Amino acid sequence: MRRHVIAFGGVLILGGLQSWSQESTGGPTVTFKVEVRMPDGAAFHIPAMGDGEMVGIVPLLKGRFAGIRITPRMRVDSVQIEVSALTATNKKLSESTCDDVRSWSSEDGGFYEGKENASLSLSGLVRLGLPVLTVKVERAGGPPPGGFRHPYAHSLAFCGCEYPGSRSAVNPDGSSASGVAGILSYPEAGKCVQISGCGQCCRTAVPTSLEKSIRYSVIISRPLT
Repeated sequence: MRRHVIAFGGVLILGGLQSWSQESTGGPTVTFKVEVRMPDGAAFHIPAMGDGEMVGIVPLLKGRFAGIRITPRMRVDSVQIEVSALTATNKKLSESTCDDVRSWSSEDGGFYEGKENASLSLSGLVRLGLPVLTVKVERAGGPPPGGFRHPYAHSLAFCGCEYPGSRSAVNPDGSSASGVAGILSYPEAGKCVQISGCGQCCRTAVPTSLEKSIRYSVIISRPLT
C-alpha cells in the first residue's frame, strides 16, 4: 500500500497507521496512550504524559457543553483518565490556549483507570446528557520514519486521529492527496492544535508534575512569621 505523508508545521497526514512499532529515542517518555472511539468510528489517540501534561478535547456542536475534556495521567503500570464536560461560553475552544482549556468551567464526568488493553466506558457522561464514549488503554507506538524532521520526530508524545476509511487531504502547496488514513500532531508547549476529524489536543507549558513541585517548594520555603 502506498503511504502518503504530508507535513505542515507540527502536523503529519498519513496514509497508513497500522504498522507503527518504532521505539521512542527522544523527547518526553510515553509508555501508554488512550484511544477514544468517536461516534463516526474514528480513533482519537492521546498520549498519557506524566500527571496530565497532554489533554484531548472532543468538541460538541450544540447544547450546554462545548466539549468533553479527557486528561490521561500515567500511573505506575496503568493510566488514570479524568473526564469533564466544558461549559459552553462565548469563547471558542478553537481559539483557546492550553491554560484556557485547563481552567475552563466544567462539570465532572468521572475518573477511570485501566491497565494495558483495558476498555473503559465513560459512563459518567450519562448524567450530563452526553453520549458515552469508549476508551481503550494501549501501549504507545512510534510515528513512521521518513523525511519529517520535528524536535520530537522519534518521540511518542503526539496526538493523532485514525480515520475509519481513507479520506482526501490538501497539501501545503494546494495540491490534493488521496488515501489518507489519519493525522497526527506534536503540540508545542502551552498550545493547542486541531486534530482534524477528532478534536483538539493541548500540551501544558510546564509539565504538571514539575508545576506541582514548584508550587510545593514555594510553600515550604516561605519564612515563618
